[in-house]
Amino acid sequence: MYEDFIKAATIEINEEIAGIQSLLNCCKNNLDLYANAEKIQKHTHKIKGLAPMVKKDDLGLLSSLLDSILKKIMKNKKSTDLLEIFSISIDEMKKSMIFNNYDLDKINKRVLQISSNVYL
Repeated sequence: MYEDFIKAATIEINEEIAGIQSLLNCCKNNLDLYANAEKIQKHTHKIKGLAPMVKKDDLGLLSSLLDSILKKIMKNKKSTDLLEIFSISIDEMKKSMIFNNYDLDKINKRVLQISSNVYL
């Protein structure tokens, strides 16, 4: 039963990552990212909840950090180069789902730093 849950949750996480990627592919700049923040946030929210359940705590942390940035954006807070960090983060998320024990520490630290610089 537990293995079935892991398999289903892993599929769902990959679908959520693909959903974010699809939305990011439509974004040409930060303004496009801001316009899609609510849609993207729905995906990061699901990933941050599911990832720890499949022992992907670093992925859960990255999703939580991105989720936090998106919530700030939805409250009309802004920053520079957010589209770039979201694109990099999604690439890192995909790698973490492919490779066991993939280290997300570097990107998590970078996103945390950027999150603290999101301003009005």
